[in-house]
Amino acid sequence: MITLTFEAPLVARLYEELTRASALNNLRLYKLAQGLLWVHEGKSLKVIAEWLQVHVKTVENWLKRFMVQGFGWLCGKHYQGRGRKAKLTGTQKKILRKLIEKGPEANGFDCGVWNSAMIAELIWRRWGVRYNPRYLSALLKQLGLSYQKACFISDRCDEEDYKKARQTWIEQTWPDLLAQAKQKNAVILFTDEASFAMWGSLGRTWAPCGQQPTLKTKGQRKGLKMFGAIDFHSGAFYYHEARSYKLSAKALKGLHNDGLPSEVTSGLKALIGIVYSTQAQFIDALQYALGTVWNERYQTALLQAAADNGKFNTDTYLEFLNPLFTQIEQPIILVEDSVSYHRSQAVQQFQTENAHRLHKVPLPTFSPDFNPIEKLWKNTKRDATHLKYFKSFDDLRTSVLTAFRRYLEDAAKVIGVMKKLRAHAGLA
Repeated sequence: MITLTFEAPLVARLYEELTRASALNNLRLYKLAQGLLWVHEGKSLKVIAEWLQVHVKTVENWLKRFMVQGFGWLCGKHYQGRGRKAKLTGTQKKILRKLIEKGPEANGFDCGVWNSAMIAELIWRRWGVRYNPRYLSALLKQLGLSYQKACFISDRCDEEDYKKARQTWIEQTWPDLLAQAKQKNAVILFTDEASFAMWGSLGRTWAPCGQQPTLKTKGQRKGLKMFGAIDFHSGAFYYHEARSYKLSAKALKGLHNDGLPSEVTSGLKALIGIVYSTQAQFIDALQYALGTVWNERYQTALLQAAADNGKFNTDTYLEFLNPLFTQIEQPIILVEDSVSYHRSQAVQQFQTENAHRLHKVPLPTFSPDFNPIEKLWKNTKRDATHLKYFKSFDDLRTSVLTAFRRYLEDAAKVIGVMKKLRAHAGLA
């Protein structure tokens, strides 16, 4: 094994380069100088490579270049940081961010949505600097921007009032609700509604290049409508399907073929084509048409035959709220959005009658991000409807209820969508 040593002036100069590399925070220059010093000390190239976490061949190349080019090669490594010099100055980047925040239309574009090509054009028009659109996403992230989906705010609501209402919720309303729940041992429920389409929903997935994934669909404009509520503290999940009931001649004929007596079918003909908003209304109609005996005997079959997808309205909302008061014995703080039927006269009467246990709190207008159950609906659609084909409405219902069953069996899946909210509230 051949040992290579350097003269004293060279060694002193290498130590100077080592010190300069530390000052510049230049890791590459530091490794070069330190590696050459270890060569002078008689360390093997293999050991040096292991210590510096590089390949042996790399150390050999460093040594060859140093022997040929000397310190002129090392001086070429005197720079702080790596990469090309930024095309835009710090001031220009700040201006660019403000321009992007104003939106495309304020910058002379017809489109309301930014894309990389448009921002590249904006930079060229403003400063004469060319950027590859593929690189711009990295630049925009450096500016504190992200690719987001917009949300609606009412044109009847002043933007300053909108921001103030959201800030009030964060700083006052929500902390007050937490204190109130602790004082009264109350349950905080976040409620919302969601529709799950029978024609399926699309999502991103991995697939071979050039082969776009396809999804069969029945094309029926029919949706499964669900009310839901999640308990902020326990992660308990409550749901109720909004169903309407309509008895058709075809359904009645099918029941008759399955053994429904003629006297029952005759009594039900008056109900054909009438839509009942809730199960209770339909049962009352059956009771009136058939009487108690026939109704009790065939009620289950008639409910199944007449069930249809319902609507979100006052009747179905109250049908959702009533069981909650049966299942939950504690006072309830109900956090909800401001949809019209939440404020209907019948709902207000229900609230008055249950004032000793119920406190309803509306979220700020157009603030779905403050309602964690929105994330649960998103997760449900991801697991239950995205890229899935439903041959029948019952297939859709089964898929959604399977996802709901997981929430009932594992509260951690529900608590997960409230992770940040619970952390701010001091909950694990």
